[in-house]
Amino acid sequence: MHRSLYVVLIVALLLCGCTRKEAPPETETAEVQPPSRPPAESNVPAPPAESEHPIVAVVREFLKAVAAGNYSRALSLSVPGELTQQGLAGMREAFQWDQATFTQAWLGAEQSAVITNFIPARQGTATAAWAFNLVATEDGRWLVRLSDMLPNQQMVEDYLAAFHEVAPNAKSIEP
Repeated sequence: MHRSLYVVLIVALLLCGCTRKEAPPETETAEVQPPSRPPAESNVPAPPAESEHPIVAVVREFLKAVAAGNYSRALSLSVPGELTQQGLAGMREAFQWDQATFTQAWLGAEQSAVITNFIPARQGTATAAWAFNLVATEDGRWLVRLSDMLPNQQMVEDYLAAFHEVAPNAKSIEP
């Protein structure tokens, strides 16, 4: 729960310094407003491949739910108590999820990870990759346990190093 709150705070801090103060109010308002049309479902992220691995499919469905504001669906795809509706709402409002693609996926016996490309923020020029950690349930399903915002390539590499310490036998799979 605290991790989601920290993610929201980090996102807010990243975005606060990114708007242009010299822009006239009407210009700034136009840039700040999200698009009036909802994002196309087919772009959030790209359509699944025919033989998509379950960890990739779960993260794809999770992100579709977040992008659509369907927080109950997103929470049903996550470990109970790990993520909050408030944290998911912060993710939705802060980033352009319709531009997300998966760049890496790592499959372990008990834990897996899926990493996105660098996704632009809705405001300003900030971008961040996202890492989604999944855990296997007793019935063989995968659930999203954590989502970590990674604002630069070094943080992506640090995340992967930490993940490989926990899941040293994880294998790279096609995202």
